[in-house]
Amino acid sequence: MISTNENVTPVIHLKYRKGDLIIKEGDYGISIYKIIEGKTLIYHEAGDEEISFATLGPGDVFGEVTFLSGTKEARSASVRAVEDSVLEVWHPSMLSEEYKQMPPMIKYITDQILSRLLRMNTLIVQLTTHKQREQNAIEKSDPLISQRRFYRKKVDLDCHYRPVGISPKVRLDGRIKDISLSGLGMEIDAKNTTSFSHMQDDSFVINAVLPNGKSLELEAKVVTVIKSETPGRLLLGMAVTELSAGAEKLLGFFLMP
Repeated sequence: MISTNENVTPVIHLKYRKGDLIIKEGDYGISIYKIIEGKTLIYHEAGDEEISFATLGPGDVFGEVTFLSGTKEARSASVRAVEDSVLEVWHPSMLSEEYKQMPPMIKYITDQILSRLLRMNTLIVQLTTHKQREQNAIEKSDPLISQRRFYRKKVDLDCHYRPVGISPKVRLDGRIKDISLSGLGMEIDAKNTTSFSHMQDDSFVINAVLPNGKSLELEAKVVTVIKSETPGRLLLGMAVTELSAGAEKLLGFFLMP
């Protein structure tokens, strides 16, 4: 536990907009956060990879590892708001006396759980980094794989889409203008944004029929939103976030020269 002789700091509330960075991995900080409203994502950056640990909601607490471990080490993970959020911020001095009064056995159990959690997080990072290196090696050995993943093919396909987590009965109309294994460009009616948010990082399930008659379904998140040359239309630049093995194979063959 971090010891402090400072006066107890009053509880404060902070507001974050969707996409705001709350904690940066590698920075130093001792504050503990409780989510009052909204959601946050805890993640680790390994090269170009973002490894998600957990999505937290109202009532959840983060930033407590530094306090419980009794160190002043840098933050081991980053935290970003994935929704507009309100957080209650605690200073360790608020908890120090309560911590001192904990029975020794409870402290021991807490330390054991914390140790296991830190080992598990380290293992997840190592495994994910190893997997990414293997994928990079495969793509280097077979240039066509890499070409198909990042090469965007111009198309003009009708599609239907809906926000992730919404009933499949919801069908918003769109047109896919270009596509690859890693992303796509989709043109939509600007009126669609009055029913559902189409901001950066919003995720959607997209369904389309390829020219060969095969049905394709994937999930993608919004990266950019710009006005189309056509009045009343918007262009969404999207990154593919979920693509089944079957869909990846289907799209891969479609993208072949």
